[in-house]
Amino acid sequence: LRPEHGKIVVNGATGGVASLGIDMLAGLGFQVTAITGKDDEHGYLKDLGANEILSRGAVEMGTRPLEKMLWAGALDSVGGEALAWLTRTMQQNGVIASFGNAGGIELKTTVLPFILRGVRLIGVESGYTAMPLRRKIWERLASDLKPRHLADIATTIDFADLPPVFDKVLKAQVRGRTVVKIAA
Repeated sequence: LRPEHGKIVVNGATGGVASLGIDMLAGLGFQVTAITGKDDEHGYLKDLGANEILSRGAVEMGTRPLEKMLWAGALDSVGGEALAWLTRTMQQNGVIASFGNAGGIELKTTVLPFILRGVRLIGVESGYTAMPLRRKIWERLASDLKPRHLADIATTIDFADLPPVFDKVLKAQVRGRTVVKIAA
């Protein structure tokens, strides 16, 4: 996938992996559209490199098996109905990387996006990634994929400060990635 193929949409945009994705994709020259349910985080997403921001509540999901083709690629941390919508709105030969299920684990869609548009849905897991591939990924993260806004995305806290952060997570008041220092 290259920038000239079209826009990339990032769903669940204020999450840690999605925020890093926006930063990296923008750094590679992609036009990035961020979808978020947090209207107060639009500035944060723009700063990461999002060219366009859509409020989750304003997105018309539609119900047809195929919708207007919008995206060359997608990063999805939401799953559920939102992921099903992405499959229906991908361009010809579009690619979706699915890595989360905050919006649900069910995927109700048809085969039409896959057999008529050649859409590819790729599940992303990191727990069983072989060490040689990990090394290649780490090398790229230190070069062309190096996040430019890591200080804005990551927040470091002490272990003792976890309980209030848990409350914020449950209220969807956290953005980016929280790194916990186990020992001082």
